[in-house]
Amino acid sequence: MIDCHIHISLDGIDFKKARALSKIEEIEKIIRKRFKEYKKRGIYVLRDGGDDLEISCIAREIAKEEKIIFKSPVKAVYKKGMYGKFLGSPVRDLEDFKNLFDYLKSKRLDHLKIVLSGLVDFKEYTDCTKIFFNKKELKYMVEMSKYNGIPVMVHVNSSYGIDMAIECGVDTIEHGYFIKDREIYKMAEKNIIWIPTLSPLGNLGQGDNKFKDHCNVIDRVYKEHLHSVALAHEVGVKIAVGSDSGCYNVRHVQGTFDEMNHLIKSGIKEDDVINMAIENGIKACNLNSNEIEYLYMNRKIDNLLK
Repeated sequence: MIDCHIHISLDGIDFKKARALSKIEEIEKIIRKRFKEYKKRGIYVLRDGGDDLEISCIAREIAKEEKIIFKSPVKAVYKKGMYGKFLGSPVRDLEDFKNLFDYLKSKRLDHLKIVLSGLVDFKEYTDCTKIFFNKKELKYMVEMSKYNGIPVMVHVNSSYGIDMAIECGVDTIEHGYFIKDREIYKMAEKNIIWIPTLSPLGNLGQGDNKFKDHCNVIDRVYKEHLHSVALAHEVGVKIAVGSDSGCYNVRHVQGTFDEMNHLIKSGIKEDDVINMAIENGIKACNLNSNEIEYLYMNRKIDNLLK
């Protein structure tokens, strides 16, 4: 199986502690252990959302030794002064982006990660999340990446932002909270893959007390997202499994299965969810034929060694 959205530098428990560990050599041992645990549960491909410390680049090298496939954006691109500091590098304008993109290419990014909006607000229900880049900026970044043969994943919440991302031709929509039906039909029409990451909100509704004062908002947004996922599947949107593992209350490895269970909760059949975790995951991670062959060969070898 494939998890199309994780953060290998985080642990899903303590953000500050995980960040501190990422700055010392111990992080390599932690990553190696996580990869072994992923493999034990049949997860052989991981796609990272980036980090400012470039831990995902270290992880990509370790992944080769552990014989799994790990895709890294090196660093995410975010608007200076806005959300995204721990995910990557800030840009003020397109000139900044050009310089950053050259750097990312030198580090062999597998995909470009753009942070187009912030997070879901748990304090009050609102679908008016601020959008950080205008359409001209986003279109330029997407076209520059596509020209270089690099797929684009976009972190976005809000109907307006999702519509902009679709119109600019991104490859995958990450999260997509507050999506409207019209964007769902557009995604189906333009063959854009959606990674709805239900686990970050869905897991908060399962006995966690940290956000107990905001449970009504969280529950409302989560249920609306379930409904949107069900419609997307019905109209033919390609949905891929991406847990957002590493974010609060979404643990590595278990998070992948949490995400699959949330997708099932939306009404999608279990067999269809498993197929999503493979077929749509292959597309979202932009795996080539050699990588797919490598993936299946290593899985067979591991099964023989068990």
